[in-house]
Parts: sequence; structure tokens; C-alpha cells
Amino acid sequence: MLARMPLEYWDDRKKKYVLYVSSQQHSLDCERFPFNHIPCRVFLDTNVINCLVKWRSQIFEREPIPPNTEETLALDIEALMHVFHVGSRADWDLVGSPKTLDELSRTRNPDLRDDLLDYGIQIVDHLPKTDDRQLTFEFAHHLFDSPSVIALPDIADRELIGNAITLECDAFCTCDRSTIVSKRNKLHRLPLRILTPAEWWSHVKPWAGLWG
Repeated sequence: MLARMPLEYWDDRKKKYVLYVSSQQHSLDCERFPFNHIPCRVFLDTNVINCLVKWRSQIFEREPIPPNTEETLALDIEALMHVFHVGSRADWDLVGSPKTLDELSRTRNPDLRDDLLDYGIQIVDHLPKTDDRQLTFEFAHHLFDSPSVIALPDIADRELIGNAITLECDAFCTCDRSTIVSKRNKLHRLPLRILTPAEWWSHVKPWAGLWG
């Protein structure tokens, strides 16, 4: 079995990640991912919150990712680790909605459910006041059958993306490649980007030194 290729190179001598080996490589990424395109207000899909809670030691404390971890999951964990390491010093908003809490509350394992809800409540608490919350519900309801999102097979996904749009998010971060990411080219003119954790990190990476 081949060893997993990490997103970034860990220099064991310097005890840090080396993001770029040349100034040319860094300059190319700066052109591809301009500073003003960094998502500053990001709606977290339920599966991202699951990842943050289940793998918190790896993401927030930088513990090693177990070598037998499925490759896509391992890349999501590493990407979130990098994003949140930089984001701890940046002024970015993480956003959820009451629908987020509704989905998290359906987790069967009671201990995990409590941990997920504890995290979810922290980001939902930043929502606007009651009138705007109601607007969020109403907009998401009207979006169910909109041509903008009809390609998404899951109604709950449509509602969450509707929440993200109403809450003026720059991006919707999801680990769901099969039913969201794979369909995003069919989502017409949404006023936000749908990104995987690795894609989110790609936008942040060239500018990570600004928050060093």
C-alpha cells in the first residue's frame, strides 16, 4: 500500500510545515488565488463540523493523522488543520444556522451529539436577531425548487445553502463530494462558492504568512 501524500511538507528539522520551496511557486499561487478572494465568511456544512469535532486533536492540536485513515478524509483533516491554524489569528467568520443544529441533533451517539451541538451552538450564536433568522428560513424554503439548486438531490443541502446565501457568506465548505461538490457545475449563479476543505486551504495558503 502506497503511503498517503500529505498536502504540505513537514520539515522535521525546523519543526514546521514548509508551504513553498521556491518564490516562483509562491508567486504563481498568489496569482491563482488573489488575496481578495480569500473567503472571510464561511458557512460550515454539517459534515465539516463532524470532522472538526471527531478529529479535533489532529486539527487543533496538530497530532499526527493515523496512517490507516482513508485518503480523502485525511486530506480534509489536514486542510482544516492548516486553515484553522491560520484562521486562529485572522478575522474570519464561521457560520451555521438553526438547520445545522437540527442536523447535528440527529446524531445517534449521545456523547458525540453533545460535542457536535456544543460546537454548532458557538457558530449559530453569531446569527442576526429573530427577524433575520425568520428571513433565513423563508429564503431557504423558497430555494428548495429553485433552478439555482435543483441539481442537488438532498433537500437538506438546498436548505443549508439557502441559509448560507441569506447570511451573506462568501463560501460554503463541505466534505460531501458525491452529492454537492460533484453537482456544483450545475448550480446556476449562486452568490457564493462551494469549496472542499482543501480548496479553502488553497485560497488561504499563499497568504498564510500574513498571519504568521
